[in-house]
Amino acid sequence: MIKSLLLISYDELKRIFQTKAILSVMFLGIFIYFFFYPQPYLHEAIRDVPIAVIDQDNTNYSRELIRQIDANKSIETDLHIADLQTAKKLIEERKIYGVVLIPYRFQQHILEGKTSTVLYYGDASYILIYSNVATAINTVASNFGAKISISRKIAQGVDPAVATSNVSPFSTQLISLFNPQSGYATYIIPAAFILILYQTLLIGSILCRLFSKNSDFEAAFINQQNNATSSALLLLSGKLFTYLVLYLVYFIIYTVFANYWYNLPRLGNIFVSLSFIIPFIFSTALLGKVISHFVHTVSDVFCLIIPSSMIIFFVTGLSWPKELMPSLFHLIGYIFPAVPTIVGSVKINQMGANFSEFSLQYWHLWVLTIIYFLIAFILERRCIKKMIVTEVRKDNQ
Repeated sequence: MIKSLLLISYDELKRIFQTKAILSVMFLGIFIYFFFYPQPYLHEAIRDVPIAVIDQDNTNYSRELIRQIDANKSIETDLHIADLQTAKKLIEERKIYGVVLIPYRFQQHILEGKTSTVLYYGDASYILIYSNVATAINTVASNFGAKISISRKIAQGVDPAVATSNVSPFSTQLISLFNPQSGYATYIIPAAFILILYQTLLIGSILCRLFSKNSDFEAAFINQQNNATSSALLLLSGKLFTYLVLYLVYFIIYTVFANYWYNLPRLGNIFVSLSFIIPFIFSTALLGKVISHFVHTVSDVFCLIIPSSMIIFFVTGLSWPKELMPSLFHLIGYIFPAVPTIVGSVKINQMGANFSEFSLQYWHLWVLTIIYFLIAFILERRCIKKMIVTEVRKDNQ
């Protein structure tokens, strides 16, 4: 039995590396994604976003506010323009992403104790840049206003310490847990890497079965066994062992090596991570075997799987919070192994979670493994029975 499993596993491994379509997905694609996918995110945070300034007041206060805005690491204000029409044209050409307008009598209103409004017109079609710049400008403006209020109270004879505490009775300190750089790469790369492993394994598992239909080895093995149940069980088990070994190596590359290569948070234990990923590999490969019974060509595989990746990416909660999604999307997420794996893997590797904190995702994957194994086994046995019946009829003729 062990010899049969090893032979089946070896035959599947040969198929992966000898079939171009499978090799490109399960080997070349893995390393191409690893090196090229993270490149756009390596700068982590948004820096030096170009914006323009319209200073209609042109006073000491307005110039000081502009200097403080420009000193913020998120913003670059090298361009001074005269009106909003010019700003609109520059935004449409994507030469700038917004404009700060300081109105007439800005300083006069402040000295009179009145409120003066500083306007920011930003390109909100790129929400990351807009929110980052708007937050930076709001922070600078608030700090600028606080300093003016403190100076005004001190001029009235209030003790500086009292004046400061009256304007700012408490201070805030933002601490970025599990994402020290507060960067997009730290947020997106670990989850996206799991999605890549899922996609390549699912497609590869389907392709392997499509290309094994005319395999001489499998035909000889089934004839030798002459039993649909044992043949189906051994074939599935041997192939799962191949995927397990191969994707454990890929998982180590994507979660251990990648964390050092791209300087990502690494709080998890490697052995805990590996034990968690085993049911993910099994359930994904078995889902592929189930799907392979309903597709017939390589083009069918890509037409079916590639569009579904967008749905999976959405239901994982990466692009939009899961809490704000309709219940239907939560139900859809339950059937794809990638969804609990992304949640659990991020908890383990980036947040240092213990078993009680990712146990729900762990048992979810084992339930999917059992369900997909039963379905794949039934379908495979039925297919083998047809092959055996066909062979018997040929022999009788």
